[in-house]
Parts: sequence; structure tokens; C-alpha cells
Amino acid sequence: MDMEKIINATGSDVIELWIYRNGKIIKKYFNNRTWIFVSGEPYYLTMLEKSLDATNYIYRYTTMNDIYGLQNGIQIYLSPSKSSDMGSRIEESFGSRLKIYNADINNILRFMVSRGMEFYSLENPYEEDISLPAAVIEPVSTRGRIKYVAINGNIYSSNIYEETKRAIEENIIIIYRNYQNEFSILLDQMKKHGYYINARFYRERTFESYGRHSYMPGAVKIRDRICIDYDSFVYRESGISGLFELSRVSSLPVEIVSSITPGTVVSSIEEKEALKRKILVPFRKDDYEIAKNPAELFSADAGGIVFNPEPGIYSDVYEIDFSSMYPGIIVEYGISPESISGGNTAYLSQFLRGLLDRRLLYKYVNGRSDIYASRNKALKILLLNSFGYTGYKNAKFGRIDVHEKITGIGRKIIADSMRISEENGFTVLHGVVDSLWLSGNGDIDKTLKEIYDKTGIPIVLDSNYRWIAFMPQANGIGSANRYIGLRKDGTFKVRGIELRRRDSPPLVRKFQEQALDALNCSFDELPLKKEKLDDLKNRYMKLENFPIEDFRIEFGINRHIDDYKTRNSTYYLMKSLGREKMIYPGMVISGIVVDKKHNIIKSHSEFFDRKYYENLLKRSFKPFDFIISESANKIPDLY
Repeated sequence: MDMEKIINATGSDVIELWIYRNGKIIKKYFNNRTWIFVSGEPYYLTMLEKSLDATNYIYRYTTMNDIYGLQNGIQIYLSPSKSSDMGSRIEESFGSRLKIYNADINNILRFMVSRGMEFYSLENPYEEDISLPAAVIEPVSTRGRIKYVAINGNIYSSNIYEETKRAIEENIIIIYRNYQNEFSILLDQMKKHGYYINARFYRERTFESYGRHSYMPGAVKIRDRICIDYDSFVYRESGISGLFELSRVSSLPVEIVSSITPGTVVSSIEEKEALKRKILVPFRKDDYEIAKNPAELFSADAGGIVFNPEPGIYSDVYEIDFSSMYPGIIVEYGISPESISGGNTAYLSQFLRGLLDRRLLYKYVNGRSDIYASRNKALKILLLNSFGYTGYKNAKFGRIDVHEKITGIGRKIIADSMRISEENGFTVLHGVVDSLWLSGNGDIDKTLKEIYDKTGIPIVLDSNYRWIAFMPQANGIGSANRYIGLRKDGTFKVRGIELRRRDSPPLVRKFQEQALDALNCSFDELPLKKEKLDDLKNRYMKLENFPIEDFRIEFGINRHIDDYKTRNSTYYLMKSLGREKMIYPGMVISGIVVDKKHNIIKSHSEFFDRKYYENLLKRSFKPFDFIISESANKIPDLY
């Protein structure tokens, strides 16, 4: 039996469908037509009708549903490539007097839904992914010249062009590294030396989201190949299987899924589900928040529950965690813009139910296969973004009031869970939004069942700790997100310490990794580890024993160099690199601190600021000193 999967699609008015059959790509072509819908008062619809009569567009009066109910209007038939432009022109002419629908849905998504097709389709959710030939190509350049290229981990410093061309020709998926335009430079140099690859290049760009700058490297598209940026967030987090899963659930091609934000993928899934249910998708939002007085705003905008733990170390602690709590609330409690306005439907809830069920399935079986784990990670990313997207004013089916309703229910769920835990003999040590840390001798399984019965949201035992230490803040109050815990299976869970920070040098991370190994013991044995920890600290303070690369620090760039008002370490590193590479906001660059006092930071150096790195190390010692001190206070006879 032939194995046949739809693996890609391109085009707009004509769709080019890629079908993978027995190791070969077969292309099929389809003419593609679409429509948009416009509703509003009859007077303005009549004016629109007169405008359409002066054109060749076919239209008809009809009735369709948006999430709020039946809408009377005009359905206009046109080519997909003209739908967004038509929506914009109508909007320019009539403003908010007419409401436009289905004008900016991705053309491939809409085609796939209309034909009942699916990328990377599975007969059942446990089926393995199709195996497509793939090459990971990572060029390394210096001052615009390619030094060598790594292809699937193999290094080529000679015959670079031949090996790269062979890899591209022999594989369908090309995962390329182009953070500093290395891949673009390589393909350009190949062309000049007679190794032509039919490729298109797109400029790098930066954007700001939630106050944070992000950098997107220049994209490369190669004819008849699926090209994925190595630095794509979803690819880095969940690999090819994760990208296949998101393509599968969103009806977007893998190339597109790899290059857009998770929030945009969530929006596409909602649009897909709306199309399947024949629900109109608005072109622009005009109902993103109900007006509130200050008291109502203060009450609604409380966010999730977070309370600080008492600093210290605790033994035999349970961490319980709601699985996709906020998406679960949307589904279980029927939250949607129309439902909180008094309507009888809850389309947002319906749109997300399949996504939530799918993620919960893979979460429970993720340990059985790397593929299930990758799918679980990818879907988790989407569900985390699905909640935030409900409060985004431009989200197609979002509204700030929906966001606030969800957090309000979340606060009650946590409060109920705390009460049930305490009734079952536990003490609540700590809580953050959708997680609780409990100590005591109660029946944890009974507690979880009672919480689920009360809330309707799936809850699991995330970890059972031999011991966990909650760190103090500078003012002595316990930190909500800084802790070190040793699970009973011998693995650690850490949050908020230098090991988790991108801007910590390898020297600091290596120390904390070895310190964790030293403290991998029972609660009673912790005080006895002081001597071993002190020896480790003394060894790391002899900085000359470590290679220079262990002192390299990554710096996040959040503005153009000319926009820095304070000339800090990042500014001077950017200045020193200015002759070597283009630097954009959102990028991450690395350097070695040579002289902190005078802000001398270099991308390459044989020297480092000893005092500066000693201070970094001493700061990284503090969480472990705290653990030893606290454990000694609790078990004085062993110390």
C-alpha cells in the first residue's frame, strides 16, 4: 500500500499541493476561489452594492453567523489574493459602519479546510510521524567569509560548496542557521562559484511584544524544499515532530508555523475551527473591552494568585499542578466573548476543546516516545499562549473581559484547592497561579480527586520532593520563583537561580550544576555536605584553572546602539563588535568582561576581570549556603 501524506502547500489563487508518496514529492495544482462577507445597516450595504455593480465582482445578499448570531449582509466572491485588499478598501470607504468578515484568513489554511485536507495526517494520535529526509546546515562565518559548515553535525572546512549543494539536493527539509546571514552568504558565494541554488532571501527584522524585543533572522526559501530556521522558537523547543504537530492542528504549512509566533498559530487554529463550523471570522476587532468604572476595573484586573512562601527548607513536599489551567477553564466553564455578554453559545470554548484534549493525551503518554514528548511540548506552548491571546485586543475571538473572567475563576479554583488540601491534612507552603506546594501526611491521591471533582480542571502530582528550599529575597521575604528542590526520583527542579539565567557565564552554571550533584542526598544528610561544598567553592575561586570560554556572557540587545542613553556593558560590547557584524534589537551577542569598571568587553580575549567574575561566583554560592545553613538549624546534632 502506498504511503501518501500532504506535506506542504504553496500559492494563493492557484494552490500547489505537495504529496509525499514512496520517497517522492508529487505536486497537484488546484484553482482557488474564496469570498468575504460584509454586514451592516441596509443603507450602507446598498451603497456598497452600487460600488460593486461598477466592477466585475460577483456578489449576493445572504445571511451568515458570527459568534453573536445571524448577520444580514453581502457575500462577495473573489480571488484569494485580492480578499485582504478588498477588505481594506471597504474599511477605508465605510469605516465602522460596515463589518467585514473572512477577509484576511490565510489562503492555504482556508483551502485545506474547504477540501477537508490535513497536513501530516494521522490515522490515530499514536501514529508515528512520516520520516522525511532532512539536513541541518550551520555555516560559520567571519567578516563575511564562510570558514566552515556543519551538516548534520559533520564539519566541512574544504569542499564546502559541493557538500552544501549535495545536502540540499538530497533532502526535502532544510534546517538552516542564518542568525548573522551566514546561510545567505553561503548560498550567494556558492552561486558565484557555479553552485547555483534557486533561493529567495528575505531581510531580517525585529519586533516588540509585551515590552520585549525579538529578532527574526533573514529567511531563506529554496525551491522545492521545506526550509526551517534553526533558531525558530518552536523548532528549538519541540523539534521537527513539534512543527509537524502544529502544522497538523493549524492547517498551516510547516514553513509558516516555524516563522510565526505561537499566538498567531493559536489564532489560526481558532479560524480553522470557525470555518469548519461556518462561523464568520472578523476582519477587525471593535469589541475588545466593555467599559468599566475604576472600581470594576480594579476588581476585574486582579490576575492570578501568587503568595510568597516562608523562606526555608522543607522535607517530603508535594507539588500539585493544574494541567493547562486557563485553557481548561475556557473549555470547562464555556468562556467566550459572546457567553460573557449573555449569549447561549461559547465558540471559543468549542474551538479550544480539541486542542486541550489533544495536549492532555500527549502529556499523559509523553514518556513512551520522543515523538509524543515533542508533540506535548508544542501543544503546551500553544495552550500557554491561548490564554494570553484572549486578552489581546486584535485577537479574532479574544476580549479583555474574557481574560479577566478566566483569571477570576482561576483565583477561586486555587482558593478551593487550598481549602480542600488543608481539610485533608496538608499545609500549603507556596502557591503560584496554577500550582501548590503542600507538606503533611495526608492522602495526596484523595486530595487530587476531590480538587478535580470540585473544579472540573485536570490536576496532577507534578513532583514529590525529598526536600525543597525556598530562597529569601533581599528584604528577607520568601521569593515566589526562586527555589531548589530534589525530587524523590533523584532529579532536581530549580527556578530563579543563576543556572537558569541566559546571562550567566558557563563558569557559574558549571559550579551550580556540580553543587547540585553534591547535594543530591536525603534531607538529614544535607548538613554533612558543607565540607564538600566548601571544597567545590574553593576550586572554582581559582579562576586561572578554567578555559577562557567559561567566562563568556550572553547579552540581550533591546535597542539600537544610538538609542542607548546609558553607556553600559551592552553598549560597549556592541560598539566593539560594530566593525564585525550588524547588530539588531532582539539579538543575543556574547563577550568576555575584560574590565568592568571601564566597561571593556570584547568578543574575544585572553584576559578577564578577575574581581567581576569572583563576585558573580560568590553570588551563585548563596542559594547553596542557604540550604546548608537552614538544614543545619533543623538538624543540629548532625552538623
